Amino acid sequence: MEQGEYKVGLDTLLKILATFDLSIGDFFDESARNESVVQKYRSLSPSAQKEVESFIEFKRAQEEDGSWDSDSGESEGDDV
Repeated sequence: MEQGEYKVGLDTLLKILATFDLSIGDFFDESARNESVVQKYRSLSPSAQKEVESFIEFKRAQEEDGSWDSDSGESEGDDV
């Protein structure tokens, strides 16, 4: 199985994951390949971090005042 000599069914894969208490991402080592959002943020310059923080505050304010339609992903006043 490890060397690709035969294919594993989904039920077998799920049993392996349950036995070793792994997620699919852990099993296929996805977490090691993808940086977390926090890691990406920390790698930014201080000025870029401030820009990200400003954007987050802007999005929070948008959601709080209800001007953002979460179903369509557009502001209510946007003409697309």
